[in-house]
Amino acid sequence: MDISQLTDSTLVGAVTAGLLLTIFLVLSISLRLILAIISRRINKENSDRLLLVFIDSIKGPVVLLVLSLGFLFAYLTLAQLNKGIFISLNNTDVYAFQIWKVLAIAITTFTVSHLTDRAIRWYLRNIAANTSTTLDDTLLPIFRRVLPITVYAIGGLIAVDSIGISISPILAGLGIGGLAVALAVQPTLSNFFAGTYVVTEGELKPGDFIELDGGPSGYVESVGWRSTKIRSRFNNLVIIPNSKMAESIVTNYFSPTPAMNVIVTCGVSYESDMEIVEKIALEEASELVKNSPHSIKDVDPFFGFSNFGDSNIDFFIFIQAVDRNGTFILKSELMKRIHSRFTSEEIEINYPVRKLLLPEEIDAESVLTIKPEEN
Repeated sequence: MDISQLTDSTLVGAVTAGLLLTIFLVLSISLRLILAIISRRINKENSDRLLLVFIDSIKGPVVLLVLSLGFLFAYLTLAQLNKGIFISLNNTDVYAFQIWKVLAIAITTFTVSHLTDRAIRWYLRNIAANTSTTLDDTLLPIFRRVLPITVYAIGGLIAVDSIGISISPILAGLGIGGLAVALAVQPTLSNFFAGTYVVTEGELKPGDFIELDGGPSGYVESVGWRSTKIRSRFNNLVIIPNSKMAESIVTNYFSPTPAMNVIVTCGVSYESDMEIVEKIALEEASELVKNSPHSIKDVDPFFGFSNFGDSNIDFFIFIQAVDRNGTFILKSELMKRIHSRFTSEEIEINYPVRKLLLPEEIDAESVLTIKPEEN
């Protein structure tokens, strides 16, 4: 091959490479314009916002991928001019193709990560806010933080494998390293998995009043993946590790409903008329239920005698409050009402007393006197 033929071949190759690059450049610009027009129309019509999120996430990476493909074809055209574009890939051709594969994997990985992040954010703003359950509001933020790391890790392994490096030793090393890390952060992982159990159960919600068996009590402020925060009755913030929450017996005073029972116990003397006592107690309880905003109106008071005590005949009266705070108010008010009414009706509530019955006369001579023995 003489110099003139070589020059002609080089010129043809350069023109062909430039033409391919121009075609791909025009194609990428056209795709960018088409996607921008579709995005503008969706935004104007305020229709499917999720489709808008998808288009906005892929329009940049798609253009970049098409451009990179154009540069690859242009280079292969110049390098393989005499052999045909796809006949043989030798020397620098192999490196160029591997570089493009790594670049394509990187673009795809970034696109998937960015798209999933924006999709989760769109769901939290538009769907989760309108649902009655808080499970998605709690689960999705943690997935949003973990998912990009997972996507980039998988993409990195695929990229390494695509250039001919075996990833089996890497996976084995990650397995051993993961085991060592798991042992080092065992308490944190214990709280994390316990938090998964607490969150997915859905039995604890912010605002609920809970009490741990042998532990603190208070209103739930937040349920996280590592700990649960409650506000005690003294207005202090108590942070409870989720591992302790999962192992303890927890009483939720707001489940299944915030309504709570109020039971007031009392006792009257044995000389009292039990029918009148019952009538007065029910009248005061019914009046309180009717007028108090803290009571459940459709639950009638219930009265019952419970025990023959040492000094009084004991009884109880039951009403229902709308929530825990209402129980304290209703109980206090009902006790005042019953005491005031019993006082006005001269119904006696005895103090603890003992009655000693003695014989009318005691024979002094019959009393045995024990004297100490004389030495």
